This record gives sequence, structure tokens and C-alpha cells, in this order.
Amino acid sequence: MFIYFKYMFRIVVLSTTILCFLSCKNDIAVVNQLLESDTIPDEIAKNIHMFISEAGVVTHEFKAPVLFTFHKETTYQECPNGFEIITYNSRKEKQSKLTALYGINHEDENRMEAKRKVVINNFETGEIIETEHLIWDLEKKLIYSNTQIKQTKSDGSIYMGERFESDESLNKYVIYNARLIFYEKE
Repeated sequence: MFIYFKYMFRIVVLSTTILCFLSCKNDIAVVNQLLESDTIPDEIAKNIHMFISEAGVVTHEFKAPVLFTFHKETTYQECPNGFEIITYNSRKEKQSKLTALYGINHEDENRMEAKRKVVINNFETGEIIETEHLIWDLEKKLIYSNTQIKQTKSDGSIYMGERFESDESLNKYVIYNARLIFYEKE
């Protein structure tokens, strides 16, 4: 009887081993996708806080919890966990603040994009602009959005618009097809 169980045990172990080897199959497409180098950043930086200056004068302050840099066909930086950019005027005062939950800087194209809950605070006018996608064209020195925007003025009035264009300092801007949504008169 003992030999019979020993024989059966060997058959079960051998069958299980064969089944395991036959059932293990790697999908080559999945493996290639995991190994694709475009998905792995070349550089990873955490808790970034830097100041950008021109001629020794601070013009911008940049903060991000995580910054990925990719050096592929094109070079770009990505902030998957959001970012904050503060702009300073010539008197070294905070002029505006831009925040978003995602950001990407297309270095070769001189274009930055902010996505998901993009908020611009203009400290000089007290206005707030909100949208879901904003593009900063560094060559044209233009900030714009082709998605719906919401503007809250310092007096509490709220305007909605179809798109937005501004200079880099966010001082001179146009909201296209703006319509008043709310105004509370005191």
C-alpha cells in the first residue's frame, strides 16, 4: 500500500509540474510594453523647488513633488503629481501663481502644458482663472487655453468663456465669448 501511495504521489507531482510549465506563457506584447524605454524616465527628481532668473533678477519660482525627465527622440519633463509656478514682477513682488495637477514641458518645442484643475491667481488684480488645459508657448510668449474657462473677479463676479489668451505675465488677457454667470451687488 505504501508503494502505491508513493507511486501516486510521484504522478501527482509530475502532473502538477507539467501543468505549471505548460500553463506559464508570457505574452510577448506585454513583455515588450513593460520593457519599452519610453515609459521609464531617464531622470527622477523629488520635491523640486527652484528659482528662475533673468539678468540676476528672479522672474519665476517652480515647485513640484516629482519631476520626470525623458531624453528620447525629443526631450521633455513631466510633473505627474502636479506643480506650481509663481511669477514675480520687477519689484520682486508675487505677480501670479499657476497650479495644476499635471504638467509637461516639451523642451524641443518650447511649449509647456498644464492639465487637470489648472488655476491662475493674479495677485495684482485679485482675479482667478480656472480651466482644464493651458498651453504656454515660449517662442510666441503667449499663454492660452482652447477649453472652457472660468474667471472670478475680485468683486465676486464670475464669467465663463470658451477660450483664453494672455501674455506671459498674465496681465493682459482676453476671454473669448465671455458671459456673466454670477454677480453679487453689495
